Amino acid sequence: MERPTDEALRKAQTTLRGLVSDGPSRLPSLNLVADSIRLELEKSGQVALLYVSLARYGRLEPVFGWRIVAEILDAVAANLEGMVGGTLRRLDVVSDFTLTDDAFIVLLSPPRSSAVIADDDLAAVTRRVYERLQSLLLNDLAPGVYDRVHPSVGSAILAVDAELTFEQNLQHGLALAMQAAQEQAAIYERDLETTLADCVSRGDLEPLFEPVVDPVAGEVIGYRSSVRGPFYSPLRLPDVLLDVVRRSQVLASYGVVAREATVSAAAGLKPDDLLFLGCAAGELPNAAVVAVSEFYSLNQALVPQHVVFEIDAEDLMSSTASTLRTLADVRDLGFLLCVSGIGAQFTALELIAEARPDYLCLDPMLVAGLAGDQTAIEVVQLLVRFAGRTGAQLIATGVRDQEQHQVLARNGVELFCGEAFARADTRLPQVTFPE
Repeated sequence: MERPTDEALRKAQTTLRGLVSDGPSRLPSLNLVADSIRLELEKSGQVALLYVSLARYGRLEPVFGWRIVAEILDAVAANLEGMVGGTLRRLDVVSDFTLTDDAFIVLLSPPRSSAVIADDDLAAVTRRVYERLQSLLLNDLAPGVYDRVHPSVGSAILAVDAELTFEQNLQHGLALAMQAAQEQAAIYERDLETTLADCVSRGDLEPLFEPVVDPVAGEVIGYRSSVRGPFYSPLRLPDVLLDVVRRSQVLASYGVVAREATVSAAAGLKPDDLLFLGCAAGELPNAAVVAVSEFYSLNQALVPQHVVFEIDAEDLMSSTASTLRTLADVRDLGFLLCVSGIGAQFTALELIAEARPDYLCLDPMLVAGLAGDQTAIEVVQLLVRFAGRTGAQLIATGVRDQEQHQVLARNGVELFCGEAFARADTRLPQVTFPE
């Protein structure tokens, strides 16, 4: 057996230590898996390990609710079970699947017609499992899930090794399978980053706008903007695009191209309309300078007082001292500030109060959890009071229906953004308020 890297060994050791029985999925614990491996090694001298991991991109839970991950794991488990006797026919399953975090481990023995596991057979099974899981995520789950969850499948052959204890041998085999899955995931990541770099270099980014509304006054106060990539790519989802941007080396150049495209596309802004522009905290100094010198020439409605730079609460928590100084400088230039993700990071509230933003955006996950959940409602009430004390206006984002709107309004929220009022569009959406 080839030797896995020290990092892969460390991850495998952590994975094995953390494996427990998963009641809802009725998946076996590590003890059952280990016993199956031990027995199979004694009988045939070999066992194959498949390691199936599920990488997540974008804002999966805020869009689909926190239960979506459990639903995906259940669907993957059922799909793997359905492959027995079909996709996995070349090799025999000797144990059920065991679940760790967002990954599965599958144990395979040599086929009944052979005493050994052929490399070609294992490679074919690995590839087929990957293709089947891709198909599952693409065709059988909710639209938009596939591009936010990507499977990676790695495999390794575990053979009897007199120089290793059973536990060491198991750890080495799992480390090799995990390493192979990580290498496959890295290829997918590189492909996304290559597509992103091409988009930025070609200016192939399409702005989207969502109105921020005050239903009581019957008016639109401004528009939150986002950007999507090419239709053929997962980057067409704005949250996935932004997730990949943050992992890549093109953050600064992306920000310049995205803001220029957004400002140019925001034709039709009324004199008092606000434009909310997402921005990484580290980009703010450059973005503000560019805004002063170029935004007005691109769109004469955009004086600084009509531009709201929006940063994420998590972003505020990194490089706190320098970020707070930057925010103060940006405010001195006349721009407005907004902090999003409120309700997801309570540890950031003290920093948010010190940053003195003009607007706060409730996290979509908090909004999605309002139905019948008194705790979520009490959190909203707390944040309404917090916003009042800091002098900020609170915006509920991701409002999908009138029920959510009414619950939020009853509990003190006045500004809203989401599908309940208008879908995101490449042009400034129109909102019709009831008489």
